[in-house]
Amino acid sequence: MSEAVFDKYERMGAYHWRECDRSSKVYNPPLAARYGMVTRRVGTGRALDLGAGDGYLSGRLAETCAEVVALEYEPSGVALASKMLADRPNVTVRQGSTYELPFEDRSFDAVVMADVIEHLDTPEQAVREMARVVAADGEVLVSTPQYRPDRVWDERHVKEYTAEEFAALMGVGFEDVKLVFAWPRAWSDFYRTKVGWRLLRMAGRMGFNPFAIEGSTSDGFCQMLAVCRKPRSLPA
Repeated sequence: MSEAVFDKYERMGAYHWRECDRSSKVYNPPLAARYGMVTRRVGTGRALDLGAGDGYLSGRLAETCAEVVALEYEPSGVALASKMLADRPNVTVRQGSTYELPFEDRSFDAVVMADVIEHLDTPEQAVREMARVVAADGEVLVSTPQYRPDRVWDERHVKEYTAEEFAALMGVGFEDVKLVFAWPRAWSDFYRTKVGWRLLRMAGRMGFNPFAIEGSTSDGFCQMLAVCRKPRSLPA
């Protein structure tokens, strides 16, 4: 099993930090909403951020969690995250694979993975590893874009999931899987227009981000979040 390797951090630097800053000229409302739907569901204990990239999500989690471990496979991402999170003493940045997590069983209260699973060749193994390291009463939060027959979200994606496929995948490791949906499709399509792009960025800067609107059914939404509890029993 191998992880996808990207050169995006070498080319773009710590772009998640820039694009989630409402004062930035490159502010990205959909990206900010993606992280918001994860962070507001995480408690105050020990959290693991898988595929941490440049560390932005870990930095957000550090505001409320007692301890955060940011795990990233790509060396350039590890270097960037270490730099960006240097002033946060409750965050540890490590290099490692989601397929073989370097942690003890049941060692985290929460595990998060934001738009990474669609890049994995063997996602079932990553799900089993998340189920192994989360506490029995903990929670795993995994986001991914919802499959659309009319477009591909990113050519680098190994697989883009329907809601049914995503729920089944997470069910490999968890008895309780609930999907939450965000990014209303109408707003997402409007954002792709020149006028919509400008207006929605302006609205986001003023505090209204329509991409943060959530629903409980897949119809009409573009982003999915799996909220997973009750990890399946570890092998004897």
